[in-house]
Amino acid sequence: MSKPVGYAAYLRLRTKPEKREEFLRLIGELRNNVRRHEPTTLFFEILQGKHANEFVFFEGFVDEAAQQAHQNAAYHVAMSAAGWACLDGEPVIEFMKPAL
Repeated sequence: MSKPVGYAAYLRLRTKPEKREEFLRLIGELRNNVRRHEPTTLFFEILQGKHANEFVFFEGFVDEAAQQAHQNAAYHVAMSAAGWACLDGEPVIEFMKPAL
């Protein structure tokens, strides 16, 4: 049985059409780093939305501290400005805790 999720994040965003491939490269690198270096990140899924430039992230962590560690990881910080520069508009970001 997997560890229970203690904290989660949902992100929905769009990229500028000309920045889509760069964004995919950046989040691919981020996903690889998460898998290698973050044992307290339980899942980190990136899905294609309805439109080619729309993406949805589902991220699950053992607790809020694990989410903060993920957000503050050197590789995440290093790519953040380039990732934000790819976005078209503001993302929807929600943080959640277990209901039960």
